[in-house]
Amino acid sequence: MDLTKPMTHLVKRRYEYTFDPDRQQLRNLEETLEAVRAVYNWSLSVFQREWRAREEKVTYAEISARLTKWKNQPANRWVKDYSSVPLQQIARQLHTEYHAFLTGRGREPVPREHGEQVRLVYSRAGYYLRGREVKLAKHDHPLEIRWGLERPNRDDITSITVIREGEERWRLWIVAEEFIEVPRQKPPECGECGRLLDEE
Repeated sequence: MDLTKPMTHLVKRRYEYTFDPDRQQLRNLEETLEAVRAVYNWSLSVFQREWRAREEKVTYAEISARLTKWKNQPANRWVKDYSSVPLQQIARQLHTEYHAFLTGRGREPVPREHGEQVRLVYSRAGYYLRGREVKLAKHDHPLEIRWGLERPNRDDITSITVIREGEERWRLWIVAEEFIEVPRQKPPECGECGRLLDEE
């Protein structure tokens, strides 16, 4: 083994930017936040009902299947106008949070009121990349992003999170999995090994 060569590690890195949504994007984002909030509150009611009635834990596969049926009910079909990716992501997040609560590793989640849902998480199925352009599912145009000095390689991107900060400020988190080189630790010299022996 060549100890002079650095080691390679796969790490997740987050890049943060701001962007200015156009009118269509703004409406879509705000309404998607409400759709995600509706899915969050419905999913929470399912977790609570099953646990309190039978002390049964609902798996993510089960909540995902139930979510599909819930969205097809006439009163809930409006959420199908928006990307299904952040809807599935919030159900997955709540599944993790509720199971953490049941095992004593977190607080019990509570329903969210209007305006309290401020994040949308898009996995790879929920966005499109072309050059410097990032277009979210159900959007007509790419986002107008204020790119900084650093920008991730498009092939390394694993998720994009949209965050509403106040009435007019929007932030973007782009998570990428990247390989980085880490120097190897210098092996100890012979004099640094073992224990010292008393001279006779």
